[in-house]
Amino acid sequence: METRPYGTWSSPISAELVASAFVSFGELASDGNALYFLESRPSEKGRTALMIWRSPDDCGELTSELYDVRSMVHEYGGGAYAVANGEAYFVNKSDQDIYQVSGIPESRIERITNSGQNERFADLVVDANGNLVCVRELHHEKSEPKNDLVHINSNTGEISVLHHGHDFYASPRISPDGNQIVFLAWDHPNMPWDGTQLYVGSLKGSGRLVDVTIVAGGTEESIVQPIWLNNERFAYVSDSSGYWNIYTHEQSGSYAVTNESAEYGFPLWSFGMRSLVALNDHVLLAAKNTEEGQELVYVDCVTQLVTPCINSGGSFTSPTKHKDSVFFICGLPDDLSSLVRMSLKDQVLESIRTQGELPVARKCISIGRAIKYDNSKGETVHANYYPPTNPDMRAPSNERPPLLVLSHGGPTSKSSANFSFLVQFFATRGWAVLDVNYGGSTGYGREYRNRLRGQWGIVDVMDCVAGVRFLVSKDLVDPTRVAIRGGSAGGFTTLRALTTTNTFKAGASYYGVADVRALVNDTHKFESRYIDNLIPADEIDSRSPIHDADHLSSPVVFYQGTEDAIVPPNQSKEMFDSLSRKGITTALFMFEGEGHGFRMSENICLALQSEYVFFARVFGIESEELRSNCFEAAEVANAPWL
Repeated sequence: METRPYGTWSSPISAELVASAFVSFGELASDGNALYFLESRPSEKGRTALMIWRSPDDCGELTSELYDVRSMVHEYGGGAYAVANGEAYFVNKSDQDIYQVSGIPESRIERITNSGQNERFADLVVDANGNLVCVRELHHEKSEPKNDLVHINSNTGEISVLHHGHDFYASPRISPDGNQIVFLAWDHPNMPWDGTQLYVGSLKGSGRLVDVTIVAGGTEESIVQPIWLNNERFAYVSDSSGYWNIYTHEQSGSYAVTNESAEYGFPLWSFGMRSLVALNDHVLLAAKNTEEGQELVYVDCVTQLVTPCINSGGSFTSPTKHKDSVFFICGLPDDLSSLVRMSLKDQVLESIRTQGELPVARKCISIGRAIKYDNSKGETVHANYYPPTNPDMRAPSNERPPLLVLSHGGPTSKSSANFSFLVQFFATRGWAVLDVNYGGSTGYGREYRNRLRGQWGIVDVMDCVAGVRFLVSKDLVDPTRVAIRGGSAGGFTTLRALTTTNTFKAGASYYGVADVRALVNDTHKFESRYIDNLIPADEIDSRSPIHDADHLSSPVVFYQGTEDAIVPPNQSKEMFDSLSRKGITTALFMFEGEGHGFRMSENICLALQSEYVFFARVFGIESEELRSNCFEAAEVANAPWL
């Protein structure tokens, strides 16, 4: 074992490996004969392919390199395809139109809609007649986009409006006999995790919706995941108890199935998100989130019994019943994600498709430890801590490692302890990593989530600072070498932490919010009123890092996509210019063709490598790996050593 300073350890995980080697999976579906899923490919500039699986020896792509399966409704998309009776319908990113393809590789792809870029579609489902029901977003040059629920004739492309009048719609789900439909709706200024309404109505074959009634919900009740159990009963998830629990509804009313301090739901950032699947007319298989992590459980909606199924310390998303098994996307702390089949007969698990072979030995992996600590107000904060890990390396006994603090996006999101190349990239090089689920994060109930109301840029920063102090008090990290990084809302937290505290000595902002007022004025409809609940109107400017740059004295590197419609590129540019004028070390990467989040492998690679070099040079860490110059494509100021 070699003794070398923290941060200089030789790592088996390169930036090129992180960026280009592995696909990711999403949105499983079944038509009874075949299993379908999405496969996102960084090596193809982030293109998402629609895949079909019939057996381990029969798996292929239904689309081609000409198509990228991705909806842009709400900008975040999701629910980009649906399948039934051997036919698949999908949204193509470049034109946002819907296309049809038979479930046979190399089948001819037919265009159904012709929107002329003015219409976007998401959350597709197929009705009993082979037509589509989905959410539509109508774009106009001089007004806010309008959302409605529509019926689309799959033969003619004719569109009929089923329901309109709300600012947002989601989750249309049709009963097994095709006669009824449930769906969600909500209005400004609410986000779907603040309050939604659950509707049920009768669906007529002519593309009409009648007898529509509100079943549950309101401005202070968030409902997600309506799912039919049979023609008379459906289940849904509501946080009316303070946690997202499962309920059922039938003609006689709504009834609580679970009543736990656990979460069966999630923030509805994207369409098509799912953590429940019906196994029969009264039993669900559900992913349950607790403070200890996520587990799969059986939920009997009649007896209200919750029975453990799998508790692997991982995560389970998009569960889908297909023939005599359930398929889901499984994430693990010490392995890559995979598509997994679980036999309903004996619960035997089988991986049917993986991201690839784990490129490092498991002994090299830093396993996240769920920790809790108190912030300055005495409130409990949750986080995942990763110690430096490399079996071939050790540091001098009198040295403590540098620390990288991760502030997740959303801000209504949650960091998991699943295997992360980003975390392992730093941990195997001798860094400690703290992934903070600050107040406002999902998974700990509505009260925890509501801590951020009116307090964005305060509570999240306070909780990140408290995490650093906790680790320092345990003598686990070097307080003079602490960096923070985050994307989107996490970028805002990062910039706020750097401008309002002296805890962090360097930072990396990925498409981070620097000017909240500009965000309010420029951002897309879905989030255009989000700030109303996060920052009081009279504090928007004072909370904006761009107006507080005079208090910033730590180096910062910025990463931004030129096609970002959520956080416009000018925000990163203005922040970079402000730091440049002040004489602070800073760098700015502008990635052409990227949106809110990077999908192209070459950009992912360059961003990660340059971020590491930036931090290391700020902290005076020297190694062979850090001698290459990866800042040629960046604007750089006040940093001759870059």
